[in-house]
Amino acid sequence: MDKALKILIVEDETRGRNALKAMLSMICSNFVVEEAANVDEAIESINKSNPDLVLLDIEMPYKNGFDLLAELPERTFDVIFTTAYNSYALKAIKFSAMDYLLKPIDAEELEMAIDKTIEKRRKNEQFASSQINNLLENLKIINNQKFKLSLPSFQGNLFIPVDEIIRCESDANYTIFFLNNEEKRVMVSKTLKDYEDLLSEYGFCRVHNCNMINLKFIKKYIKGEGGIAVMMDGAEVEVSRRRKEMFLKSLEKYAGII
Repeated sequence: MDKALKILIVEDETRGRNALKAMLSMICSNFVVEEAANVDEAIESINKSNPDLVLLDIEMPYKNGFDLLAELPERTFDVIFTTAYNSYALKAIKFSAMDYLLKPIDAEELEMAIDKTIEKRRKNEQFASSQINNLLENLKIINNQKFKLSLPSFQGNLFIPVDEIIRCESDANYTIFFLNNEEKRVMVSKTLKDYEDLLSEYGFCRVHNCNMINLKFIKKYIKGEGGIAVMMDGAEVEVSRRRKEMFLKSLEKYAGII
């Protein structure tokens, strides 16, 4: 890292701010750390100091961390959220491909999250503001099938509604998304497992080591040892024998066509 990383801690509890400062001092001495106890103090500090990274508590009195982001017209900083609750809001954060840490914060997890931020800034990946915009939009959505998933692709950072994803296919350490829109397909440098964990409760089913499908887009199922799921885009996706039972139960639950 060529220059000191400027970090702003936004946390309403003094003990929490002190704990984060102590962990940051152990991780690296080349940090410039400021702190704010509420949203108004944070906005003043951001406008004055232009931090690289904001460690942002979600739950604060009067105004929360999302209010802070909504009040800033320009955001040149990265964000790592901190929260004591595994809440609905975390789904929106995950879908926007943003980092978060659950309290009590683990020093190793904090270091890993900061290392990711440093690497992003080294590569000059300027996705932060668009990711924040996507997050704020997702938080307004009641039907989470309409959540937009952030896909850092070779074309740039794309935000795709969940209900436009037909299927996902593994390609080594990459995942190919096949879409029901003008993009058609997008390759992302994350594994299929990363997205399986995220999408499994939204009508997606891992049917094979290499394939995960959106049950909404199944046209028909051809029976066999494992069988074949014929998708609405014409793809014939093999269902592995060991995943067949789970797939049929999921199909009955989500699609109601058996």
